[in-house]
Amino acid sequence: MIELTRIDHMNMTVKNLKASQDFYGSLFGFELKESGVGSKGQPWAILGVPDRAYLCLYEVGNAERLDQDIQINHFGFNVEDFDSLEARLRDAGIDYGRVYQQGKSRSIYITDPNGYEIELSEHLGGGLH
Repeated sequence: MIELTRIDHMNMTVKNLKASQDFYGSLFGFELKESGVGSKGQPWAILGVPDRAYLCLYEVGNAERLDQDIQINHFGFNVEDFDSLEARLRDAGIDYGRVYQQGKSRSIYITDPNGYEIELSEHLGGGLH
């Protein structure tokens, strides 16, 4: 068995790298760790918060997100001060649905500029334990 210590990063393709960096930077405080240009000429960036979460984003331009049977449906971030989350999302101009009670935790779902769904949860593990 391999013992994991945490998720290192998620690698995602995005339509517009700058728009994605701005979204994750302004909403979650993600900072640029490194950036470059891939072998096929596509710009990329790694951004995040040290010891918490990193995203590796590759720009693919005007590609469309395809609905497929097998996919990542969403990814989740555990957030501090869930009670003020709705106000902070409203202040940032971020659309969201209702607050979901899931086991011992509450969650709100938002969508990034590329259509990726993000779950923001009150307790680590979505309160499923």
